[in-house]
Amino acid sequence: MTIPTFQKLIRNVYTLSELKLKISNSEILHCTQPDQIKIERIITLHQDVPNSLSYASDKSYLKSAKESKATVVMIPKELGPQMDRVCLLVDNVDLALIEILALYFPEKHPQGKIQKWVVIDSSASVGSNSDIGNFVSIGANSKIGKNCIIADGVKIGDNVTIGDDARIGPNCVFFDGTTIGNRFICFGNTTIGGDGFRFVEIQKGVHHKIPQVGSVTIGDDVEIGSNTCIDRGGLDDTVIGSGTKIDNDVQIAHNVKIGKGVIVAGATAIAGSAVVEDYCKISGACAVADHITLPSGTMLAGGSGLRNTPEKADVYAGWDWNLTFREFQKFRANVKHILNLNMIVKRIKDIEQKMGIGGN
Repeated sequence: MTIPTFQKLIRNVYTLSELKLKISNSEILHCTQPDQIKIERIITLHQDVPNSLSYASDKSYLKSAKESKATVVMIPKELGPQMDRVCLLVDNVDLALIEILALYFPEKHPQGKIQKWVVIDSSASVGSNSDIGNFVSIGANSKIGKNCIIADGVKIGDNVTIGDDARIGPNCVFFDGTTIGNRFICFGNTTIGGDGFRFVEIQKGVHHKIPQVGSVTIGDDVEIGSNTCIDRGGLDDTVIGSGTKIDNDVQIAHNVKIGKGVIVAGATAIAGSAVVEDYCKISGACAVADHITLPSGTMLAGGSGLRNTPEKADVYAGWDWNLTFREFQKFRANVKHILNLNMIVKRIKDIEQKMGIGGN
């Protein structure tokens, strides 16, 4: 039995009956004494850990759920009739899992502590009950909201505004003029508001930098992963809409406009002045060309690239073809025939020659 390292940090333990009370609209199946079952660990279906709870989000995991050595398995209510073991039945497994993990791994709450090695300009303000870590620098006229946690080594420039309940990881940098809404989450080593990448070549090999004097505006409930860069605009602002989630190692160039509720997975690059409308989903390692627009609801499959604005919202795949996902699947099915094209042509010529109908 191996207990994952992070699971050793669990601070709270609940009985199955207590979980039922805390998880919305849940039911217990095949258990007569739920108050005697302690749940000390949250595990995956294949792990073997006593006093544990695992979960199966849909019927594709039903076999694994039946065979799991977890003490309790959480499943959707519609799968209940197919189970003959102790289960916690819920309306939506993923939402219930969020509730359970919040119980077992409660979020750290700020306590209003400002560490010793901090530089805060006299004109800056820090909201009540916010924690400021060591080696943080906050520039002139910047405003930090209440109940924020700002980790060690964060650099905040002049005239930056960060709303309430922010969680900012170590060594992040926020350049002058950046504006961020409430409940912002940002992991370590991310840079927001850095200089946009724009040069003009007057003579060969001599590149003159065009100053980037815009900024970055970010809405509420935005989350940004580690090592991501969001450049400030040239004249206008780069904009990230409310509810958007951006993964690690993402590059968002100057003047990009990203709408509400957008998902951008890791290692993606979005070039300057592109527009990503509301509720788009961009998978990992995608490339979006400059000055194009992704219509609201568009999805890009992993590793895809777009150089032209799609005609409509759809699932697009491939590189520079603007094929829908279904069109791309058909293309993939024919690739092997394209690779064998010379052999096919030779066979046709041989047949034509035997029939006496072929040309040169």
